[in-house]
Amino acid sequence: MLMEFVPGGELFSYLRNRGRFSSNTGLFYAAEIVCAIEYLHSRDIVYRDLKPENILLDRDGHVKLTDFGFAKKLVDK
Repeated sequence: MLMEFVPGGELFSYLRNRGRFSSNTGLFYAAEIVCAIEYLHSRDIVYRDLKPENILLDRDGHVKLTDFGFAKKLVDK
């Protein structure tokens, strides 16, 4: 599978290189991650591998979740 090039790299690398986030930056990334998880939940998908290495930053600083290997699609029985 291929995905688009994401020039911002991993959130993990960003944190490692810059240390802590400011409060505003932390709130921004937290809100973006919550929105992404809410979107997946609205599609009955459970994302089970949330960690900084699986969060990429695009050229504008917005997050993209990656590595859906452990994700689970909920099915009504």
